[in-house]
Amino acid sequence: MKNKLQWLGLLVVLGFALMLTPKIPALGLTEASFCGRCHAMDLQVSTYLHSPHANAATCGDCHDPHGLITGSAFAAFTGARDVYRVVTNTIPAEIRATDLSKKVLQNNCLRCHGDIMAEIGDTSHNGGSYCFHCHQEIVHQR
Repeated sequence: MKNKLQWLGLLVVLGFALMLTPKIPALGLTEASFCGRCHAMDLQVSTYLHSPHANAATCGDCHDPHGLITGSAFAAFTGARDVYRVVTNTIPAEIRATDLSKKVLQNNCLRCHGDIMAEIGDTSHNGGSYCFHCHQEIVHQR
């Protein structure tokens, strides 16, 4: 019984450490150079590198939640999903944000640009529009 508890404890610690890995800046897992290693992201990385955000934000600054636990768990899950799709060659022809990803993107737009929204008004009261419905071309030029 004691051995099982030790193994369980080790797995919990290891799992937690792996979950936090995406949040270690020195690893560069939220940088365009890492995201661009997958050929499916060529267009997204190329357009990002030519956008105003290239010098101000990493991919993770926009695409991952910023809480230590929530951000780490989200990045670990989406990263594992993306690796699975690359390995199994099941990358969708068009990459689309999930509903959860849209909420993350919106929160991150407001995190940096909330002062602008104070002047314009809350988009949630404007038909539920997201910032990127009108401004997607700013980063990914679509």
